[in-house]
Amino acid sequence: ARHELEESDGDPITIAVHPSGDCFVCSTTNGGCKSMGFFHLEHSHHIACTRFPFLALELLDGKKLFELYGQETHLQLSTKELPPLLDAGPQKCLAFSVDGSRFAAGGVDGRLRILEWPTLRIIVDEVRAHKSFRDMDFSLDSEFLASTSTDGSARIWKTEDGVPLMTLARNSDEKIELCRFSKDGTKPFLFCTVQRGDKAVTAVYDISTWNKIGHKRLLGKPASVMSVSLDGKYLALGSKDGDICVVEVKKMEISHWNKRLHLGTSIASLEFCPIAGLYLQLLVSGEHW
Repeated sequence: ARHELEESDGDPITIAVHPSGDCFVCSTTNGGCKSMGFFHLEHSHHIACTRFPFLALELLDGKKLFELYGQETHLQLSTKELPPLLDAGPQKCLAFSVDGSRFAAGGVDGRLRILEWPTLRIIVDEVRAHKSFRDMDFSLDSEFLASTSTDGSARIWKTEDGVPLMTLARNSDEKIELCRFSKDGTKPFLFCTVQRGDKAVTAVYDISTWNKIGHKRLLGKPASVMSVSLDGKYLALGSKDGDICVVEVKKMEISHWNKRLHLGTSIASLEFCPIAGLYLQLLVSGEHW
């Protein structure tokens, strides 16, 4: 299955796949978001993309194409406009809640939108949520959304009503950059990468109090991306110069470190494979999607 992006759309910025696997949302440089679903032409029904090895964005003869790879045939990628995000401008962060009932978009302009899915009812539309969004993540129970800003601040939101719960405490020399909730189903934590001058650490917050309970120097350099495995056992960090480390969450110790995997290139996206905890899918800035 293949879908060609229109020239007026510009280039894709970020993509979020619904937990059910039946659609994904893409934000582009020329603003706005589109939802794309997977439709079986012979049987006239939508199917889940989890049945396919991968979805890729390719450049072919000057055209930008979404291509779905797998064994299924007679497939089509159907596009749907999202009215609340039609003229939203470029979105830096997109995320679905773990249960699939919420969708959040954080703009380059610092505006936060949280919508019910699939009704698209607006839960929150906060114009000045941040100076400009850097990262965001939903908690395992879908109750909270954590978001970080390019100015180093981090905020917590209640997803049921969009109420801003709090701003995480930090020292004047600290910048909170990336955020991911734990996913092992036990005592819930929030992991954040924190830059302290020229030192980079990973901090852990207890989400029952939102107090920081500790920090550790793991990657040892500024991180460009962070990911948590679906079973919550591992945390992965990618650096701005191509290094990757995988951390065992229970011990907060590095279990795998690959230096210079993409030498001199910032890791733009990093995800654990659903069927094998330590296999990672990589998207590298400046090379390919």
